Amino acid sequence: MRELLRDKVYLRYWLAVVVSYLGDGIVKVTVVYVAATLTDAPALFIAAVVIAQLVPSGILGTFIGPLVDRMSPRNLLVGADLARVAIVLAMIPASHHAALLLVLIFLEGLGKAVFETARMAAIPKVVGNHSLPAAIGLFQSTVQTLNLVGPLIGGLLIATTGVRWSFIIDAATFVVSALLLGNLAVLRNASVVATPAGQYWQSLRDGIRRALGIPTLRIVAWMMVPAMIAFGVFTTNVNTQLLVAFGLGAFDFGLATAMLGAGAILGAFFGPVLVKRVPLADLLAAAVALFAVSLVLLWPIDHFRFGGLAVICAWCALAGMGMSLVQVPVANILLRDLPDDLRGRGIALLNALMVNFTIIGVLLGGAAANWLGIAASIIVTGVILIVPAIALTRTTRRIDRQPARAAS
Repeated sequence: MRELLRDKVYLRYWLAVVVSYLGDGIVKVTVVYVAATLTDAPALFIAAVVIAQLVPSGILGTFIGPLVDRMSPRNLLVGADLARVAIVLAMIPASHHAALLLVLIFLEGLGKAVFETARMAAIPKVVGNHSLPAAIGLFQSTVQTLNLVGPLIGGLLIATTGVRWSFIIDAATFVVSALLLGNLAVLRNASVVATPAGQYWQSLRDGIRRALGIPTLRIVAWMMVPAMIAFGVFTTNVNTQLLVAFGLGAFDFGLATAMLGAGAILGAFFGPVLVKRVPLADLLAAAVALFAVSLVLLWPIDHFRFGGLAVICAWCALAGMGMSLVQVPVANILLRDLPDDLRGRGIALLNALMVNFTIIGVLLGGAAANWLGIAASIIVTGVILIVPAIALTRTTRRIDRQPARAAS
């Protein structure tokens, strides 16, 4: 990772992504704060805000892929940043109008979906001769860190300067990101697929067919369905488990939540080391199994209530590490096995699948908690997830022996 950060081209690209993701974190907490004070039904409106943020990557995510394959990554990344500048600034007058704010949140989520797909597809172009697993690990550890820091900064901005300046500073982060990315020659000169005009739908259909024709990606897509449902269930119920079932106070809850993030950072940090020593499919199976086991371990912690806060924090860290580690082999398999001309469509397709099934998991999590109880919903999810993790181990050798390429 140190070698990557010594590369001036990569360092500028990394800083641009850091600043852009920082802006995402600030806008996320700011719009939730506004939503909580804007209507007489804050819980319902906050749920609508979360859905509006996720829908662009889920329902519309697949349709972004052909654009990423056909357009300059520089134009897409800079365009997504500049579009979000205008959208976020428009949220200032819209902060008193619920319907308009929801529309802008949806558009900001669409800009983020374009940015994220183009960012990931451009990694091999920017990394060059450097290690791809190290680049993926650095990005993931950075993103996990920003997931903690961004909302914290957003909360401080709201408390000290108010919502208006929070939006203004957020817009400024996207300007800085656009300036850094706009000057990168490696993105400006990157080649794109020469697809005749008017063949968007054909390109989309061809991309889906070819991506699902790659055995490794087909198995990854199959594995991520139960994994992302489990992620959604866990994300929905973990805070209630900590606050209600464990009865943690404000400080202890903050510490436990921070340990979730710390575990995710550790998972992303150690991921590149494991990639060098463990076949990718084996690592994916092990990471899913680790997350599943972490959920099952809630049973003795919740049932016997031993160890107090230290055990709860350790459990949170283990679950966070499992969630983060799953992303490492998935990203490496995608970038390893997708041809250059298919990378945007393949990444967009898998991202859309992951987001959609996470949303399903969120919905199932609430229903399962009401039916089974909070702790039981998490534990049963872990037990069920062990089954596909074991099934995946039976196919790992075949996957890594046959790193397939898409059929033309």
